[in-house]
Amino acid sequence: MGLHMRLEGADTPLTDAYRHVLGMPHLCPSGLSENWLWKELGHRHWGLIAKAFGRAEAGFGPAGEPPVYAAFRRISLQGGDLGGVRENEALDVRSTVTYLSETRVVSRHVAACRDRLVADVEMTSVFVRRQAEGVNRSIARVRLEGRGYAMPLFETMPAQPSRTEHVFSGSVTAPDERELGTLVVDPCPHLDFNGAGLLYFSSFVAAVDRAEWRFLGKRSGHFTTRVRRALFNANVEMGDRLSVRMLASGDEASCCHRALLSTVDGNLLAEIVTRRTSP
Repeated sequence: MGLHMRLEGADTPLTDAYRHVLGMPHLCPSGLSENWLWKELGHRHWGLIAKAFGRAEAGFGPAGEPPVYAAFRRISLQGGDLGGVRENEALDVRSTVTYLSETRVVSRHVAACRDRLVADVEMTSVFVRRQAEGVNRSIARVRLEGRGYAMPLFETMPAQPSRTEHVFSGSVTAPDERELGTLVVDPCPHLDFNGAGLLYFSSFVAAVDRAEWRFLGKRSGHFTTRVRRALFNANVEMGDRLSVRMLASGDEASCCHRALLSTVDGNLLAEIVTRRTSP
């Protein structure tokens, strides 16, 4: 299989399908747990990459070299109806690699319950490797060749997004946005970091949810996610704190906001756009 093969329309696309019978780990008071869903789909995304390269190890790369990981660059959820599922119902998830190259992987995941769409998700990851052992700020993008050997691109993960990669409205407040406030979050290694020692992408989303709960209060607990888009730019070290700046738009009947996540010294880490409505 060529690494630059576009799998759409291919005879044997890389796919994975599974049925979950929903229980307490999968749910939250308003329906399907979005945090669980991101973790599950992140695991599926990685599994498809391992299948594509014929590898099952935790990280790619030659022996004696730092491992190569797939770091999420973008995630997008649309068509969300997370509030439409209940305990003991079956959630069917079908995952497909839609693009696979030496530097980037894009996957799509469609979750449905009773033949009704629950979430349509697209996830983009890039291959990365630490340049200094144990230092997350040293992460740089690499090219993964066919046998799993990593070649440097001489490109660190950007502290600021480029114009071509920036899919949101930028760090300047838009005319229809209002400032909600800034929350400082202290990530916990036992909860928020993954096995590679990186702040997991779902923890960025969770930080935004904490800020939403802080600034919007109890009414936000009744909303369910319809749209979520995130662009990730950098990672942090254990012990670093996150600054989550919340900018809201829309009326009181919906919950629409944009969050800018940065280190306390101002280095932009991620930008996340959310739209929620009442079930």
